[in-house]
Amino acid sequence: MPASPNHLSDSQVTVDAIESFAHATDPRMGHVMGLLVKHLHAFVAESHLTKAEWLKGLEFLTAAAKITTDERNEFSLFSDVMGISSMVDVVSQPPGGTPSSVLGPFHNHDSNVRANGCDLTDGQAGERVWLHGRVLDVHQNPIAHAQIDFWQNADNGLYPAQDSAQDPQNLRCKLVCDEKGEFNLLTIRPHPYTVPTDGPVGALLAASNRNIWRPAHYHVIVSAPGYVGLVTELFPAGSDYIDNDTVFGVRPGLIVDVKPCQDSEVANRFGLTTPFKQVAFDFCLVKQA
Repeated sequence: MPASPNHLSDSQVTVDAIESFAHATDPRMGHVMGLLVKHLHAFVAESHLTKAEWLKGLEFLTAAAKITTDERNEFSLFSDVMGISSMVDVVSQPPGGTPSSVLGPFHNHDSNVRANGCDLTDGQAGERVWLHGRVLDVHQNPIAHAQIDFWQNADNGLYPAQDSAQDPQNLRCKLVCDEKGEFNLLTIRPHPYTVPTDGPVGALLAASNRNIWRPAHYHVIVSAPGYVGLVTELFPAGSDYIDNDTVFGVRPGLIVDVKPCQDSEVANRFGLTTPFKQVAFDFCLVKQA
């Protein structure tokens, strides 16, 4: 006679839960879910998790769901502060390309498509920075017409989702590189900022006495047909918190210099006075297997 569930040993519960995914339609999903069960059960056993603590965890997830919107993802933030997003980068990054970094909670899929060479500043406060570069393959050949998805915070350190005074499209866009893989846009210098602290993740960080700051950075997603997409960030050198990023997103290859530029053609195009500031960076994509 089968044992009552109440008399199942811990190890048998784990075995049965893993086995329940063995016939998944997608074998990879079944494998991943089985591993997730294995390690979650090991965590429960090792920590001697109480029912009260388990309920607290469920309350945390419920609160994260309530605060998540199209413009803010608390689950993404939770993944970031736990270092999971960065670990996914570490294990999934194909060799030879630009390092990836975290997506962050404020990416929005509906950024307007702007012309290559656009001015995103629109008269707002902030130090002007000309961001330019190329999209290349691992052999340093240009990738024509790659797409750049760009976003950042404003001079007050806030993203549009945090600041109702900003246009929802402020300082973000999608643009298409030219046939040489070149791109450029005018933006402002980003600032360090705190991750959102008004939700359950903020409460977790406070209870843990953890740093809540991120160094200044630009967010960029680079994509092109036939290549592995790249989600990454660029960090101006010398930014505060660059050695203590609360989401562990800084990579040595993503730290960029903000340098003076004397290019009169660019200055005239954007109405700038020389010298102005520039960041030059080439992104490298890896071909899909």
